[in-house]
Amino acid sequence: GRGIVTPLISKGYAGATLFLLNIGSSPEQLAGCIEENDINVLVIDSEFADRLPAAGSTAADGLHVVIAHEGGEETGKHPVLSEIVRSRTDVKLPRFPKHGNIVLMSSGTTGVPKGIARPEPKLPTVLTTILDAIPWEAGQNVQMTASIFHTWGWAMLNIAFALRSTVVTRRVFDPEACLRDIQEHRCEVLISSPVFYKSMVALDNTWDYDASSLNVIASSGHALTPQVAADTIERFGPILANIYGSTELTLASAATAQQVAKNPTIGGSVANGTLLKILDANGKEVPRGKVGKVYLRNATTMVGYTNPKHKLDRVGMLQSIGDLGYIDSNGMLHVLGRADEMIIVGGENVYPSSVDNVLDTMPGIADHYAKGVDDDETFSRIAAWIVKDPDGPEISADDVREWVRTRLAEHSVPRDVHFVDELPRNATGKVIPRKLSA
Repeated sequence: GRGIVTPLISKGYAGATLFLLNIGSSPEQLAGCIEENDINVLVIDSEFADRLPAAGSTAADGLHVVIAHEGGEETGKHPVLSEIVRSRTDVKLPRFPKHGNIVLMSSGTTGVPKGIARPEPKLPTVLTTILDAIPWEAGQNVQMTASIFHTWGWAMLNIAFALRSTVVTRRVFDPEACLRDIQEHRCEVLISSPVFYKSMVALDNTWDYDASSLNVIASSGHALTPQVAADTIERFGPILANIYGSTELTLASAATAQQVAKNPTIGGSVANGTLLKILDANGKEVPRGKVGKVYLRNATTMVGYTNPKHKLDRVGMLQSIGDLGYIDSNGMLHVLGRADEMIIVGGENVYPSSVDNVLDTMPGIADHYAKGVDDDETFSRIAAWIVKDPDGPEISADDVREWVRTRLAEHSVPRDVHFVDELPRNATGKVIPRKLSA
């Protein structure tokens, strides 16, 4: 909503360093971010006021709080952003303001989010990759469901400004409201993530809304599974493009809608102005077709973490994106999953993402997550957390195992199957592994 857009625009005039904080941050995480990064102004919605640092704490010392959205209980203790915007000021802004850094935060799924400082590129070379991959023209209407505090939403909002787009966004995501917005505003572009448009497709009345104005769905932020891609293409047509990158490195590659329709898991062409290599454990480049760790560098690569205690995984000038992948004979990037998520079961490499892809196709499952856990005999094993579909067939743990067994090798079959009411996710839709039940 406007609460985040106004400070983003103001930053360009004031030359401040802006930290985009995750709305899912706990009070402890919020206080940790404030202390670690010496944040002195906090713009926050009133509904999150109970997460503010306690008076007298280190985080609260010298902190100026501004309420962006008034809702729920009125605190009455802090100035309101809308009133500040309406007021006049005699502050003289510099003719050529100094550009401060944009600091995005890691997802915080394993602790206090890390501040990631990145420069503002002088030339839009890397970002032209997005416009090469998707038919986004100046002056079009854009539905923004991607979280703006996340790298993907922030980057696309900047492109929307540059293209003089009309941006339709809501403070809180609602799948039916988004479909209604697309219909009413005749949006040509949808900026989203799989976790969001998946729920739009799954609505019982999804076909009640006319989405024929859409020319493209630009997707990023989560891994795209074949089933989600197929369902989305069935609903909206072959207009789903996939952009691959990370919070630390922004953009790595892009796959057009035509490429996604043929192969939903493809990472696509390496971004313009990007040096990308697949390296082995010794930092040596591997041949095409061989799996290794993805390293790259471009003009949007992070400067570093705001806390120097956090170290970077670098080989020379190249930085790790944290994923395993390979380059095929056509120069296309393929991503297999997080390097730290791959496990070895009985001497065989297992990627939990491959198990998730299979679970995505099983009737009776509404949501799921697979990961590796420790095992006394095989060192590691696959475990799965399942949310049942109340409108689907009844399923058991053995049903889940058999579904995977008939589609993947035995070492990929989850020995542990946990049925849960819901998966713990952060505000960008990513599962928080440390909050999964044992």
